[in-house]
Amino acid sequence: MKNKKYMNRFLFLCTMAITFSALSACSGGSNSDGNSTKSSGITMEINGEGWSSGTTTLFSEPKENDEFGAYHLVSIMGTQVISNNGETGDGVAESVTIYIAIPGSKFTNPKGTYPVVWQNSSKLNESSALFATATSLRDAEMYAPSESGHSGTVEITGFEIGEQKVMGYSTGNQGYIKLSGSFKMDLKPVDATGSSTSLKITKGTFNL
Repeated sequence: MKNKKYMNRFLFLCTMAITFSALSACSGGSNSDGNSTKSSGITMEINGEGWSSGTTTLFSEPKENDEFGAYHLVSIMGTQVISNNGETGDGVAESVTIYIAIPGSKFTNPKGTYPVVWQNSSKLNESSALFATATSLRDAEMYAPSESGHSGTVEITGFEIGEQKVMGYSTGNQGYIKLSGSFKMDLKPVDATGSSTSLKITKGTFNL
């Protein structure tokens, strides 16, 4: 059940990422009202090759449960359109999403290092990540941290708190409207029957 919920959530976020990229490509890169920006806000090297986002999105959501108490779940998303066919809607896009679970006690100062772990095992003061190469919103190769141990680190070095918005509409919650830092991680294929190549991500930076 956990794996099914994990995959459903990933596919939803992957679809969002590719949709943002397609809209950006079709509209000439105009900014939307919320906390998204048309800038190379995420850069990294994947197996030694440079990668930079065309569109980035930052969102932080206040949450609370019996195990963790009050905390903020931060998501950083970047997408890159490799190719796009405006007539058919077909294209190839890559997306990366980083999650960070920040305790309520650290909300006003989230600076620090967060180990990268498998999402279903993540706890407060930890992070997780997902990477996908998708074709036409139908087929995707997906990569995630190892199910055992730490797979890297995410470090927050700068932030700004403000009103959260989604597509220009206020959520009524305070969250991070600016976030910067660095990351490095090793990601493995989610589907064992697909690609067997792991991704070594180095020199990662985000400035959203």
